[in-house]
Amino acid sequence: DHPQTATSLNNLAGFYHRMNDYARVKPCYLRALKIREKELGPDHPQTAVSLNNLAALYSNMGDYAKAEPLYQRALKICEKALGPDHPQTAKNLNNLKWLFFDLNKKQSALDIARKAQKAQLKTLNNILSFTSEQQRLSYQETLNPYSLFASMGSAPDIALAILRYKGIVLDSLLEDRLVAETSEDPEHRAMIEQIRSRKQRLTQLLLEIPKDVSEQALKKRAAEREQLSREAEQLEGDLARHVAGLGRARRALSLTVEQVQKAIPEHAVMLEFLHYDHYLGKNTWEGRYGAVIIPPTGEPRWVILGKAQDIDKMIGLYQRQVRNKTDEKFFAALLGSLYRQVWAPVEPSLPEGTRDIIISPDGALNFISFATLLTPDDQFLGQRYGIRYVASGRDLLRETAPSPVDQMTMFTNPVFAGKGIIASGGTSTVRVALRSLEMRDLQTIRLEPLPGTAKERAFLQARARKWKWPIAVFEKHKATEAQLYATRSPRILHLATHGFFLSEDKKEGGERREGFGVMGGEEQRRVILQNPMHRSGFALAGAQDTLDAWKRGDMPDTGNDGIVTAEEVGGLKLGETQLVVLSACDTGVGESRSGEGVLGLRRGFIQAGAQHLMMTLWPVTDEITPEIMVDFYHAFQKSNNAPQALVDVQRTWLVKLRQERGLYAAVNIAGPFILSSQGHQ
Repeated sequence: DHPQTATSLNNLAGFYHRMNDYARVKPCYLRALKIREKELGPDHPQTAVSLNNLAALYSNMGDYAKAEPLYQRALKICEKALGPDHPQTAKNLNNLKWLFFDLNKKQSALDIARKAQKAQLKTLNNILSFTSEQQRLSYQETLNPYSLFASMGSAPDIALAILRYKGIVLDSLLEDRLVAETSEDPEHRAMIEQIRSRKQRLTQLLLEIPKDVSEQALKKRAAEREQLSREAEQLEGDLARHVAGLGRARRALSLTVEQVQKAIPEHAVMLEFLHYDHYLGKNTWEGRYGAVIIPPTGEPRWVILGKAQDIDKMIGLYQRQVRNKTDEKFFAALLGSLYRQVWAPVEPSLPEGTRDIIISPDGALNFISFATLLTPDDQFLGQRYGIRYVASGRDLLRETAPSPVDQMTMFTNPVFAGKGIIASGGTSTVRVALRSLEMRDLQTIRLEPLPGTAKERAFLQARARKWKWPIAVFEKHKATEAQLYATRSPRILHLATHGFFLSEDKKEGGERREGFGVMGGEEQRRVILQNPMHRSGFALAGAQDTLDAWKRGDMPDTGNDGIVTAEEVGGLKLGETQLVVLSACDTGVGESRSGEGVLGLRRGFIQAGAQHLMMTLWPVTDEITPEIMVDFYHAFQKSNNAPQALVDVQRTWLVKLRQERGLYAAVNIAGPFILSSQGHQ
């Protein structure tokens, strides 16, 4: 009858519960409850745990009449003993809301869900105030703030939840950094540099191949990696405590829908897409996509798009086909099918007179260029609407400051190897630009020269002089990582070089394994990169020398090795940079995390503070691209509105290229560009 015996019984019952062996679950839970009631008391929080678990068993068995009073009693105990905002109270509330859903008590389910969310927000606020980035991401994955509201179609509730929770980890990191950088306390600014240096060294240890592969040396390296990881996480937590303070409200968590609506321009709507688990009742779930339509005035609207499995399959086909020459009729049918899946359900709910759409994608929708979808009247969606992108509707409220340096800074055509042999492309050089590299075998990677980017550089230099923009060009040997780190918030940062994203690998049985194969001694080793921010980046001068050195086990200076990961990009000082252009292939790819956007270069540059980021969703390999880029800059120079400049130029080129070269060429050449923004423009 000891309470610890009750804990063992409870855990054993939980094990049987996961096996759906209800015959063994019930007696264990009942005995644990009896012990706790006798030894701890009927109003003890541990007694509430037993009541909650027993209620969950009855609920799963469909015996709701027995489940409800147990849930209610457990909730009453927790509210009295622990308080209305305690995590255990929130857990009880969440269980009770699903019971009410199954009982078709819709209003009760909504009321309980709102109370649960209030408790969760308080806990989340505290978590964001003392933890590291990885801990925040891990905790965020345990939350499910959307499903009930979405499953019940409560548009105001789901709109508020999305605006508060979506992208909250990135938002909190930005908040920490901005406060620290403007702090008068030098200790805060020093923490940022310490975090950056440790992450830089950690990345090097993850990527390089050690010369000494003895057991002792490998253990020493593993110990250093673990120590650096701990130190970086500790520093991130310390920084959060210094600048936020335990209990201080994060701005995002007190946001209202009305605040976002005031930032939406006239004749525009905010469209928040969501990948979520739709509850079908009786403990059955189905992955779906939905969209919240937030107009400048009036109530939000919620639209369910369909099964996530079907939509993700179609997006995967879209991504494959747009990268490979395909039949025009099949391609047109594909673009039309995708329109019907992800846009046709939304359009009838748009307010009359809508001209512009501000899209916050989620899940695989991050990898669609919505402007390229084909409408029923055989037009591009980009001809019907002006489309811009944000990570979250909260980004419309972000305050931006003009750059103190009214300058365009370019990094182009780096010399990747020490010899610096640049291949001659003649007069008809096809622009290679940033090529997507799947770094599976380090031995085979060769970073080819990019003479085609010289054409783009010459165009932009000439236009910059005409527009009287000061321009700094770092080309060939001067396009170094050290020079990039020394760059301080130019108005425009333009990068034209090779990019990479390491795709995931899976072992037999489906276990995820990230990384790429390398040779160490006589056996093939595998560098495992669990963080997707380490698996994407771009190359600058000396990058091939670094790759070759890693194969030999040498360790170049991490501050100037030419390999710039997305993690390192997040440490750049671009807080007042108006526009970053990744004139590159696949720079918009990465690992999509539901509710947290894409972990890759786009996250890195947002974290670095850039207001607008232009990137691509598939390879750009056409000689026309420099002309598109110059047209974009020309439109931007006239309007000072980067999102609108891309809308106008992309629309023009899509139509023009379709007339001249056909549908596939138009989408392949002019379609991959998307621009993600913060602030009003």
